Amino acid sequence: MAATRGVLCTARFSGDVDPLMERFNASIGFDKVFWDVDLKGSIAYAKASPTLTAEEKTQIVAGLEQVRAEWAAGTFELKPGDEDIHTANERR
Repeated sequence: MAATRGVLCTARFSGDVDPLMERFNASIGFDKVFWDVDLKGSIAYAKASPTLTAEEKTQIVAGLEQVRAEWAAGTFELKPGDEDIHTANERR
């Protein structure tokens, strides 16, 4: 069985995730083209959040802009545990 570290659903289930399910569920190969749209949404959400301080918003946006620069430069590195584009961007 495959390791479950970092997989979103592991908080709800016990045991390992079947490798077949991991391959079936992984959409990163298809949705990696949406990296910029995902980052724009995350940046907008951070800026609009009423629960974050101005400093927290600045730090989050700066971090997301760094991720954007990595994608644009072709240096962003996908990892085996990246289930989709959003989890890949957040992991980074």
